[in-house]
Amino acid sequence: MTAFFLYRSRTTLDARSGQCRAILQAARARNAEYGLTGYLHHEDGRFYQWLEGPAEALQQVGALIEADPRHEGVEYLWRGELPDRQFAGWRMGFGSSEPGTLFDWIAENGVQVGDAGRFARGLLDFMRETAGPAPV
Repeated sequence: MTAFFLYRSRTTLDARSGQCRAILQAARARNAEYGLTGYLHHEDGRFYQWLEGPAEALQQVGALIEADPRHEGVEYLWRGELPDRQFAGWRMGFGSSEPGTLFDWIAENGVQVGDAGRFARGLLDFMRETAGPAPV
């Protein structure tokens, strides 16, 4: 079993900013060291991140994210264990899209936003669909 969490937070960073690139670079290095994999999506002033791997490492990284002033109002949408990694091979995938793309996808795919569990599963599906194949 693999532990995971999915959260969202508010940010003032632009997806193409140097600070955003620095977050991604640091996450990839840390994830390689801790044995974590995942995906980070930036849209409409929000980060959505799926992170998976050893439970202790997830707890440590979660505390770092919560303390990081570039993430405001960290809200965990889903936590638990799954039999397989969802982003195996991705130290940290990254995606950003035009405003509204995520919620257009959610509407087109009938995701129930009023149901927290279905919304979280919809976010994971969106990330997997938009991530493409893992880097080689």
